[in-house]
Amino acid sequence: MFCVHKQVAHGQWVDQCCFKTEFDAYVSAMTKSTETMGTYRVYDSTFQEVTMAFEMGMEIDVGGKETAA
Repeated sequence: MFCVHKQVAHGQWVDQCCFKTEFDAYVSAMTKSTETMGTYRVYDSTFQEVTMAFEMGMEIDVGGKETAA
C-alpha cells in the first residue's frame, strides 16, 4: 500500500488516504499539495520508506532514507 501523508508540523505527519498503486498515490499527493500549497509525501508501507514528497505542488528530494514517524 502507498499512503499519502500531510505534514502538520515539522516532523509530524498525518495519514490522508492509501492506494494500491504508487501512481494513484503520486497523483493524489501532487494534487493535494498544489491545491493547499502544503507538504505531502507518499509512504510505501511494504518497504517502510518515503518514495516521494511534494511542497507547494513541486516534487522535493527525500533521499529514500526517511521513514514514517
